[in-house]
Amino acid sequence: MNENLSQMVKDSKILSEDDVIFSESNLDLPIEEEVEKVVEKNIINIVPLFEWFNVNSDKFENINEVQMSIRGVDSRKTLIMAVKTNSGAKDEEGNDERVLRLFDDAHIRPVLNLPALDMQVYSNKNFKILYEYNGVFIKCYGVRTGLIVSFCNEIDGKIIPYSVSRIRKKDTELEVPIFDKEIVVQKLKENADVEVLQLLYKQSAKVIDQFSTNESVVDWLLSKQSEVTDISHHLQIDNVIIDMLK
Repeated sequence: MNENLSQMVKDSKILSEDDVIFSESNLDLPIEEEVEKVVEKNIINIVPLFEWFNVNSDKFENINEVQMSIRGVDSRKTLIMAVKTNSGAKDEEGNDERVLRLFDDAHIRPVLNLPALDMQVYSNKNFKILYEYNGVFIKCYGVRTGLIVSFCNEIDGKIIPYSVSRIRKKDTELEVPIFDKEIVVQKLKENADVEVLQLLYKQSAKVIDQFSTNESVVDWLLSKQSEVTDISHHLQIDNVIIDMLK
């Protein structure tokens, strides 16, 4: 038996690296597939006004929630706010004058599920909420049919819109479009097209001589916007700025 083993050893051949039986081409190795890059989207959830306001109302000095308990009235649907006026009037105890604003559809009015920087409530159940999300400022205009969203860049302390979207009451989330701020910075330096401006915003005709660059136009429009409380007028100015900076 030992002699047979010895003979087998003598007859065997020591394999070098060149004599390897298996090569890479013979192996059934998995093919490395190119992995598609996943682009992270900026998605914000949408919640009812009532739910959001219950969490955030204490952050606003100009608005208070009015707690109520009335038989037959669903407090989740009916939201009452006490909103400070700009009259400067005060009551006998020195409190600022406030007016009541009622939202009887607060359970279906959409808002963004984010903490807000500011909220303004107007007549006719309209409101405006200002948010900041990942460096983008978002102005949300609450109207009867849903929410109109104006996405803005902050440049030199100015909130400058670059895109507008609409949210319906049935929507559950919002994707935030990103626009290169440096493009806006360059556009602001360009000469203003005053002819186009007058077509887009007729009120500008009275002061057309004071405009030179797009930035001078934007400054004037933002100043006008700060004076108005009509949602339609706010949106008109946002859209004029977007068109001027295309």
